[in-house]
Amino acid sequence: MVRGVRMAVAAMVVTAAGQALAGPADLAPHRAVYSMGLSTTKPGSGIAAASGTMSYQFEDTCDGWVVENRIAITYAYTEGGQALSATDFITWESKDGLHYRFRMRNTRDGQVTEDVEGHADLKGKGQGGTARFSRPEPMTLALPKGTLFPTEHTLRLIDHAQSGGRSFWRVVFDGSGLDGPYEVNALIGKQSQALPAKPVSALLGTPHWPMHLAFFPVSSPEEVPNFEMSLAYHPNGVAQEIVQTFKSFSLKGRLDSVEALPKRGC
Repeated sequence: MVRGVRMAVAAMVVTAAGQALAGPADLAPHRAVYSMGLSTTKPGSGIAAASGTMSYQFEDTCDGWVVENRIAITYAYTEGGQALSATDFITWESKDGLHYRFRMRNTRDGQVTEDVEGHADLKGKGQGGTARFSRPEPMTLALPKGTLFPTEHTLRLIDHAQSGGRSFWRVVFDGSGLDGPYEVNALIGKQSQALPAKPVSALLGTPHWPMHLAFFPVSSPEEVPNFEMSLAYHPNGVAQEIVQTFKSFSLKGRLDSVEALPKRGC
């Protein structure tokens, strides 16, 4: 359920008047915490309620970016009982977009259900590459030509929005599972110029772009997405709200707190 989260948070550059202009995106180090709750369910989902938290931390380490994404959700089931599902996902990506390291662990009521670790490298810009897993067992996976890692995808997505683009499709590998890269189709809405009267943080005092991302497994012929996400992005990379849509239910995240992180000295 973590897939897509760390690919979605982006930074966007605007003028003082709030109009988009073309240029390289500037990703702002920050830490955000969200309250997560059940938004919708479909018949047969088996889920009666869900609540928890998600934290997202993005840091600039001079030669790359480090992302720490932690999610803890308690699910209550229609047939009775409940379970705590938790995910820890930590990644590093080089600033040239060619090298990537990842570690993801899922637990259910404290018991490990999935443990994935590895690294991936691309041969060059626009070229393919290889992902090598060390957990749960050694495995090598070919990455197709044009594959992007998550932060590089975010940068290109933002640049596309700044130039007035309304849709953006790319193949992305994030290492959150053994099923390989995803085709990510993003729809970009018109930038909102409405500003909150009293933002809870100065980081929220800017216009934002609404976006919707759909994730299709490259390895599967399915015509419907495996996962979808809707977000409202601020120019500094903070997502004010998040909706994660799975096949039988969806979760909504409300931003509880956000703080800027200092850039590390290089």
